[in-house]
Amino acid sequence: MERNAEYYAQGLARLIQIPTVVTEPPEIFERYHERLKEVFPHVFDTVEITKAGASDAEGDIFLQMAKRIGGISDPRFQSANPKGGNALILKWKGKSGEKPIALMGHQDVAPVEEKNWTYPPFEGRIVDGKLYGRGAIDCKNTAYLSLQAIEELIEEGFVPEHDVYFLSSDNEEMAGQGTPSSIKILKERGVHFSIIIDEGGAISTDLFAALKKPVAAVAVMEKGSSVFRFSAKSHGGHTSMPPKNTPWERLARLIVDVHSHRYFKPKVTPEVVAMLEGLSDAMGGPAKFLLKHAKWFKPLIQVAAPKINPTVNAMLSTVITFTMCEGSTLPNVIPNEAFIIANLRHSTHSNVAYAQKIFARLSKKYDVDVELVFGYDATVPVTVDNPGYRYVAQTIKEVLPDTAIVPFIQTGGTDSRHTPEIADAALRFTPFRISANQMGRMHGDDENIDVATLPEGVTFFKQLIRNYKGV
Repeated sequence: MERNAEYYAQGLARLIQIPTVVTEPPEIFERYHERLKEVFPHVFDTVEITKAGASDAEGDIFLQMAKRIGGISDPRFQSANPKGGNALILKWKGKSGEKPIALMGHQDVAPVEEKNWTYPPFEGRIVDGKLYGRGAIDCKNTAYLSLQAIEELIEEGFVPEHDVYFLSSDNEEMAGQGTPSSIKILKERGVHFSIIIDEGGAISTDLFAALKKPVAAVAVMEKGSSVFRFSAKSHGGHTSMPPKNTPWERLARLIVDVHSHRYFKPKVTPEVVAMLEGLSDAMGGPAKFLLKHAKWFKPLIQVAAPKINPTVNAMLSTVITFTMCEGSTLPNVIPNEAFIIANLRHSTHSNVAYAQKIFARLSKKYDVDVELVFGYDATVPVTVDNPGYRYVAQTIKEVLPDTAIVPFIQTGGTDSRHTPEIADAALRFTPFRISANQMGRMHGDDENIDVATLPEGVTFFKQLIRNYKGV
């Protein structure tokens, strides 16, 4: 059977056509499983299949937020199921059960506003070489490329030297229990992976103007995340006779204080140095020299880089954004209580406990209460000397020789943050080319992927599995 870019695009479109929005009931995910069986018949005739889901909702980040900051405004989330129950563990048995590898790609997708899309978000329409649909880049493409690679290898009669797993949660977009439940099962079975590859980095074609070639960004860690609730109380009253220091005045001064002072200092950590050195391979001119010798220029980079580029700032620092607020229900009433919500993304050198200390001081200064709604620290970075990283990098070089390989810091959250206990190297990379415009459409309107990039993605995963002899 001839398989080309168009063939792969049609296959991915069939996955997109099942609207596995994270707020949908379990029945949608059961339909999606049936579609997977149709698209990948050899896989599901061969692998061992286990379903996972939490028995209770304890630890669900989503529910913690909903309960402790007053609910979620989008009514679709009220019926959502963070416990899951349709997470998949697929095991393709190899010649050895030692040193297995795992590929990951969650089933669920973010909600959509259909009226804002040029083409229906769950049609999977192909226009001018691009496939449009929710999940095209987050992250049904990852699932499709991984499973299609396994499908073709099975069809060819290949048997892997080591067990190969595919892990797919059904509620990643709401920080649900799909992956933690799967990991609990794997730990009970004594499974420990040499390599895990999840969504995260991709092949950036226009990340910076000075790029001379595409950048294959392999995320070696991800930042931590926390949500803090700041509240200010008063005796209320009428706006015609406002007292001093109303709740909103105190909260406003706190916001200005946080953004006026750099409480979370940038730092060029070893993983940042590795990232900059890797990026130098794709740069030209003075930038190439500067990045190649990042160790020499650490003081300069720490001061200048965060001011130049917000992306670089996010790599070097813990960042904070105020995202939600609530106060009075009427325009002429001073609230008895007003609150604001802040989301932080933590670097390795600035953890949740450090933020708590800073906010404890500020809460006293501005007479507000502060509460940590939830939080987790950054994952431990995988070094470029790690055998798993070296193997993945070598595969990228073989399949995508035109790219510069960059060990990347993932600023958002993924399911793989739960995996350190069961993996020597948890990496975040999907081999598809993406522009800055396309990246900006993730979770947004008109999410799309280039059809032409799909074949090399399948080739990457096939080669990764075929050549793996254990690391």
